Amino acid sequence: MSIDHIILGVISLYPCSGYDMKIEFEVGGAGLLSALSFGSIYPRLRQMEQDGLIETFQVSSEGRRKKLYELTARGWKELEKWLGELPAYPIPMNDELLLKMIFWASGRPEDRATLIDHLRMRWHQTKEMLDYFIQWPQNGTSLISEYGMLAISYCRARLETELAWIEETIAQLEGLPQGP
Repeated sequence: MSIDHIILGVISLYPCSGYDMKIEFEVGGAGLLSALSFGSIYPRLRQMEQDGLIETFQVSSEGRRKKLYELTARGWKELEKWLGELPAYPIPMNDELLLKMIFWASGRPEDRATLIDHLRMRWHQTKEMLDYFIQWPQNGTSLISEYGMLAISYCRARLETELAWIEETIAQLEGLPQGP
């Protein structure tokens, strides 16, 4: 999966600006599935336009001009090709908190309080994201397909599982230290 494929996928949902994509990945649910940095969006959009995968058009919104991107026929073909490819497995977790936990005993073995604080912060972030996914189908603006709802269902289950794991982990860390 490349940044280009993610961008093609987002644009396939609706013509959007680079800023719209940024918001979708920073605030919306797409950020749970893949990271897309704002700095990487615009250079890729320029290249994808040069490659004939997307095209731009201007719209006026509240007296301001806005550049939107949409897929070309070539862009739709590339998206269709990518969707047909077998996804990579295993799924990379890329979770800094879990990495820190692996090394916690080496660097801060007696500092359970800081780790508990990190876990509590993650719990709140995870709960906020879960609430977002619970409300998403009823937000009145998103057009979500059956396939999108299946992905949302997975994300909700994953977030619910993470909340339960965090609660169990905090309970264990608040107790007496245990061996491996």
